[in-house]
Amino acid sequence: MVQVPPKPAAPASGAPAPDVRIRVGPRQARALVTRETILDAAAREFAAEGYQGASLSRIHGRSGVTKGAMYFHFASKEAMAQAVAEVMFARLPQVVAEWVGDEDPLGRAAQLAVGFAAILRDEVACRAGLRVVHEGALGRERARWPYDFWEEVHADLFARAREAGSLRPGGDPVELARTVVALGTGVRVIALADGGYAALRERTAAAWSVLLSGIAEPAWLGRWQAAGGMATVPEEPASAPAGVPDGESRRVT
Repeated sequence: MVQVPPKPAAPASGAPAPDVRIRVGPRQARALVTRETILDAAAREFAAEGYQGASLSRIHGRSGVTKGAMYFHFASKEAMAQAVAEVMFARLPQVVAEWVGDEDPLGRAAQLAVGFAAILRDEVACRAGLRVVHEGALGRERARWPYDFWEEVHADLFARAREAGSLRPGGDPVELARTVVALGTGVRVIALADGGYAALRERTAAAWSVLLSGIAEPAWLGRWQAAGGMATVPEEPASAPAGVPDGESRRVT
């Protein structure tokens, strides 16, 4: 089983922490629904505009709740960003668990990359959390964490692939992992510049087809291509939990 790195530590003492107060008692269920409504509105705003460009007034308008309710649950834009980021931090290990098995680690690495691209396309909270973290809104350590997470996961998979004989001789798992993380980041940046993530999964699959042609052992590559290559990667893993997508299939905010 692939070992995934823990999520980054909570903000240090003295740093703003997310205000996620929820009433107890008979009104708790309604408060939870209200909080999730605000969080969804914030995620859509952050995904579209980034942290600096996001507007509390637009988040309020998107949510449809009263200003009092919004500020009861989240005292600031930073508190909203922190809560959205926590969704993303929790989601990444789930993605690995859904896509990665013990067989064919190189194929699993490719499937994981394409699967994560589909998640960013479809899940607004994950997309928004990644954007605010990468922009440094929550500090340098948290900005770096998603890159470190994926480097560690892919380094482990590439090490297993080397042991299985599916990598070309001389391939360094750590350097390959750094390369694929940089590749994925570049694909996402270009996709966003082109207007959104609608084609992110397909762009990622194409990039990995090129990558595999250079790093895979020829016999493995021949078997992979004969079986259909990247076209065999399913749209979603069989183990995908219900209710994870943002409720608007293929929506790109």
